[in-house]
Amino acid sequence: VTHSTMTESARHQVWQSLLYADSPQVVIGPRSALFSPVPNLGLIIIDECHEPSFKQEQSPRYSALRGAAMLARFADARLVLGSATPNVTDYYLATTADAPIVQLDRPARTDTVAPTVTLVDMTKKLNFTRSSLFSNDMITAMQHTIEAGHQVLLFHNRRGTAPMTLCESCGWSALCDRCFVPMTLHGDRFELRCHICDAVQRVPTACPSCGEAQIIHKGIGTKLIHESVAKLFPRARIERFDGDSDQDATLDKQYQALYDGDIDIIIGTQVVAKGLDLPHLRMVGVVQADAGLALPDYLSSERTFQLLAQVTGRVGRNEHPSMVVVQSYQPSHPAVQCGITSDYMQFYELTLAERQRAKFPPYTHLLKLVCVYKTESAAIRAAQQVSRELRGSCPSRIEFLGPTPAFYERVRDSYRWQIVVKSPVRADLVSIIPKLPAQHWQFELDPANLL
Repeated sequence: VTHSTMTESARHQVWQSLLYADSPQVVIGPRSALFSPVPNLGLIIIDECHEPSFKQEQSPRYSALRGAAMLARFADARLVLGSATPNVTDYYLATTADAPIVQLDRPARTDTVAPTVTLVDMTKKLNFTRSSLFSNDMITAMQHTIEAGHQVLLFHNRRGTAPMTLCESCGWSALCDRCFVPMTLHGDRFELRCHICDAVQRVPTACPSCGEAQIIHKGIGTKLIHESVAKLFPRARIERFDGDSDQDATLDKQYQALYDGDIDIIIGTQVVAKGLDLPHLRMVGVVQADAGLALPDYLSSERTFQLLAQVTGRVGRNEHPSMVVVQSYQPSHPAVQCGITSDYMQFYELTLAERQRAKFPPYTHLLKLVCVYKTESAAIRAAQQVSRELRGSCPSRIEFLGPTPAFYERVRDSYRWQIVVKSPVRADLVSIIPKLPAQHWQFELDPANLL
């Protein structure tokens, strides 16, 4: 086993043992395990291959999937990619390349019982007469499950207590001074925190703009869910797992308690959505299924579908009846409908048609160009100049989007503007990279997202 949290000496010992091994070896690890010195490599398995974390976005940028494919080719080894929700682009490329696709269309156990799925429309306030966060159906399902001595899992992919702090009087919003993004309220520490640069501010008691005391906190985070659940079920043992968890309360440290059923209610972000097989889990609740659909990225619906399919797959894995309650403001959205039923092929066909109309992968290749400057005017000037030069020197089949502010326009006192380049020929995009200025510009070929 090798991973980045090991000490340098421990990783060195693993490296040496592999380098001089005289017997068959199995290496288990994250994307960096690909670089292990394995002699006579025969097989590479990438599990959960849809995960965006397999693309390293810091220098040196690389895709573990592309790296594994090249490594398998050079070593004459076999590559197996496993996923219940493959990326649409990867699946399309596999079908067009006639690569073997093995579909596991039957559960590992023959006695499994499919869960009962309830979809709640969050726009109907009559569904929320007992709580502002949880629908009546979700509370009832949680009560029945806990009274029967079983576990409940509540999923929401937003950490903190509330992602927005506003003045009801004048509309002032608490923003990070360095990144210009909304500060997230963390109610347990009663502080506002930036989730980009980790800056901390005090929670205002009065509006800094108009002086009124009408400060409100909007939105849902895992800490708010924890507080609300503790009020509804004061005797239940509740644990929260997300990026704010203490080192001694992480998922791997608490896994045995989860497996044994010692924890009644599990709350978490995508950390708890994938890979868990808990024999005492009987109910899954998704607090807001469409939370990620508003992100300005062509992959938003695909990520939402994958998360929903993964988290609902935590139940229905044994002979016991189970329930899934999904709350959504957009219950008819294809990502939500297909996600809760795990209907991959329907979502795949719908997404392919949409991508073809919009000229996004797999029908084109993408290159994301980002310039970073200390002043906004310099970033705008540089982005416009490079955009003009590239448009004048590139073939007509290349399409440019932008320049526009990046999704995170200001990060740690620097301004970021971006240009997205599309082309059906990947070599066109590779040829653009040497034309970029040597300073202030970053590029990402086949970006994991456009945010």
